[in-house]
Amino acid sequence: MPASFETWLAAAFDHPVGEPEWYWGEQFDDEWEALSLTDHVTVAYLQILFRDPGVLAVYSLDQVAQGIWFLIGDSSPAQPSYALVRSEVALADRLACVRSITEFFRRFVAPSAPGPADQNGNSFHTACYMWWDIFPTRGGPHGPEAELQEACLQVMRDCLTIQSELCQLSALHGLNHWHAAFPQQVEEAVDGFLAREQALSPSIRTYAAAARQGCCQ
Repeated sequence: MPASFETWLAAAFDHPVGEPEWYWGEQFDDEWEALSLTDHVTVAYLQILFRDPGVLAVYSLDQVAQGIWFLIGDSSPAQPSYALVRSEVALADRLACVRSITEFFRRFVAPSAPGPADQNGNSFHTACYMWWDIFPTRGGPHGPEAELQEACLQVMRDCLTIQSELCQLSALHGLNHWHAAFPQQVEEAVDGFLAREQALSPSIRTYAAAARQGCCQ
């Protein structure tokens, strides 16, 4: 029987922050496998987390950042987010989970990161900024179902409407990477953002112009 959501949450976030990260420890494989998680359960738990991110309030933002790298990162030893691109899990469940990412950014990232984004000097900002960089797909003909790819793009579009520089920068960084597969959609999304948001900082406006062409690193 799989571990409960609460046990899964603690296993992902309730660790000291340091280098190397806890998930590179010798006991990781045995401890994580003991949770008996399936891809179906992982998708369900990710959706619960994204929809109700207030459960993370007991952890420091540095711990949350470490947890994001673990849960979302394609180089994570467990690679939990890969469950979102595996067809063994019902597409409807995966779509619902991906769409709930907007709520995570709206309800947790935005209030946790007021003011300018600091993607180079703040661990939480860096993890959020890198979200779509480390996500297990950037779309395209070899990516998951077209519906899932469109859901990812829509989340990025939606996050551009959140009045948070970090949320907007994260979405722009993601759109930048998806430009290779979806140039028209990315350019239209960024054009709409630039036309709609008149009070952007010069750095965000400059970044958006580069992301529009897929030119950011």
